[in-house]
Amino acid sequence: MALLVAATPAGLAPDTCSAAAAKMDLPANQTQLVSPTTDPLFVLLGVGVQNYTCSASTLTYTSTGVVASLFDILCLDTTPAFAAIQTLGFDVWKALPASFTADDLGAKIGPPLLLGFHYFVTSPSGTGLSPKWDFTSTGKFAGNSSAFVLGAKVGDITAPADPAVNIDWLALNNAEGSLASKIFRIDTVNGQPPTSCVAGSADISVKYTAKYFLY
Repeated sequence: MALLVAATPAGLAPDTCSAAAAKMDLPANQTQLVSPTTDPLFVLLGVGVQNYTCSASTLTYTSTGVVASLFDILCLDTTPAFAAIQTLGFDVWKALPASFTADDLGAKIGPPLLLGFHYFVTSPSGTGLSPKWDFTSTGKFAGNSSAFVLGAKVGDITAPADPAVNIDWLALNNAEGSLASKIFRIDTVNGQPPTSCVAGSADISVKYTAKYFLY
């Protein structure tokens, strides 16, 4: 993922870049995802896998969560690379061997571009799972036990391009943690499972990338 480093303007560390120009490009004529009026706190590229298991009753795959590394792309928002960073990133990610995990990628790139990790944990209610964006173990937030957010989905639209391949765009509100109050997943690339499965099939992981805006 050297493109993250190469595409970042020379001499600019993530902390020096303004979020004032960072805007989400959302589809018109929909109300599920609405841009906040404030600037984002973080603009991230998520690189990882969507995990699925085969439902014996429906013979379709159901989601069991996600594992992704989260990279700071705020400094790219005024560059030509920003619009396509999720596609460029996916092309590199797809070409890597299956044995090279999202965690390996995060460790390879490291801080300051690596801000954290994205995965699922038990929901605050104790039932079900919640997505977590976790900055507690790396970069400038390392050791800060409150640098995370659990999300509760409040909006969902199919990907505007190739929704059979690309996972949905989402809006989520804070369910726990102090990292952000709202989370958006947009500009998704890949991540959808096959449309059917055979009972007893092994669980699968499908590579994906996406932009995450945290407010």
